[in-house]
Amino acid sequence: MAGTRTGAGRTAAVAGAGLSGLAAAHRLRQAGWEVTVFEAGESVGGRVQTHRADGYSVDLGASAFSGAYEPYIELVEELELTYRPVSPYIAIPRDGREQLLCMDRMVRDGLRTPLLSSSAKLRLLRLGLDVALAKARGRLDYSDMRKAAPLDTETARDYALRKLSPEIDQYLCEPIVRTMLIADTDVVSKVELFSGVANVMATRIYTILGGQGLVPERLAEGLDVRLKAPVERIAFEGSGVEVTHGNAENGSTTERYDAAVVTVPLPVAVEVCPDHQALLSPLAESLGYTRCLKVAIGFSETPNTPAFLVQFPSSEDADIALLFLDHNKSADRAPAGHGLIDACWETDASTRMFDADDEAIVEHTLRTILRLYPELDGRVDFTHVTRWSRALPHTAVGAYRKIGELNAALDPSSPIQFAADYLSAAGQNTCVSLGNRAAENLVASARTRHPEASRVVESAR
Repeated sequence: MAGTRTGAGRTAAVAGAGLSGLAAAHRLRQAGWEVTVFEAGESVGGRVQTHRADGYSVDLGASAFSGAYEPYIELVEELELTYRPVSPYIAIPRDGREQLLCMDRMVRDGLRTPLLSSSAKLRLLRLGLDVALAKARGRLDYSDMRKAAPLDTETARDYALRKLSPEIDQYLCEPIVRTMLIADTDVVSKVELFSGVANVMATRIYTILGGQGLVPERLAEGLDVRLKAPVERIAFEGSGVEVTHGNAENGSTTERYDAAVVTVPLPVAVEVCPDHQALLSPLAESLGYTRCLKVAIGFSETPNTPAFLVQFPSSEDADIALLFLDHNKSADRAPAGHGLIDACWETDASTRMFDADDEAIVEHTLRTILRLYPELDGRVDFTHVTRWSRALPHTAVGAYRKIGELNAALDPSSPIQFAADYLSAAGQNTCVSLGNRAAENLVASARTRHPEASRVVESAR
């Protein structure tokens, strides 16, 4: 069945109702476009969703954000959502004991902490200098990942062992990288390590009151979003695009739009975008995705710690990469007096246990939590398990060079724009930035071709 989209203004289809797709649709709608968003799943948000049950609010994917995320914060404020700083404390266990660090005084705490030996602390000057030089040279610019290519020459572990020490790799580099990518330092580019260090030192961490999922939920309120409607094909057709999408009731439908924004995962994009397969396939052949089990456990009391985040070295826990203590992140995440701890499993462990029963996964997670906080034994009153088959793009060595090459090859004037996690370092700010960029490119291109048909608003940027 074929049809034609009509209506005032220009028309666009967006493939994917994650944060980047909704951000692009939001900006296009502000610019006067008629936008339809197609989502294969049953809910909006992608990996930015909040599950609410029994008085708990569990962030299923993204959990917090940096104060340096300017485009993301601009959007949050535009949507009139409230955000608050989380507890400033993070913890890294060593020999089974939680070592606290305060982000408000990271240098002072770093000098005093027993987490690292005195000799290791001296060697950290090398890491600080290398990250500072990378920032000064623009190597950590997420808007153009080609700039990161000179850094993308070795794993985070190879760098740490070559320039720092095994102790620093174990108790600093690995916790940071596991938090960034839920993977160990031996399989991740050192770009991730440098980015993580830069983020830790730069600013405070915040969270959305009511859950991170409120951002895509609020965006979707003003948009035409079709759930359980996977996009099957997006191709050039004349001066516009032809979009084929499915739905449970009518099978496949093909419609014509002036433009489209593609935000689906890379393997899906290769499959549904025949005109771009030659551009996308080289990256798709080398860039996989990490898997992640995310396990939330609610307790009838809170553990005795001010930390909002616990980062595990693999030597302390091979399976659990990190814990978010959500009640310290924001008091609204749990009933009064209750604790909520959210565990992210490392990618290899997630793969090993992915098909296990929820009960086995919760039991394994609980053992890790109780080693740190034995006072919670017997206090469980809520559990929830989330399985992410595609958690984050796995940026092994060489990935950023290929990401940069793909960005350089994409045409900013094309009626098919891409705004997905494989175009930069993954994150909520990246999602919003890429969605904004895709919308901005389409609006600018339409203005050039049809100046009388474009209405640009100041916030479409």
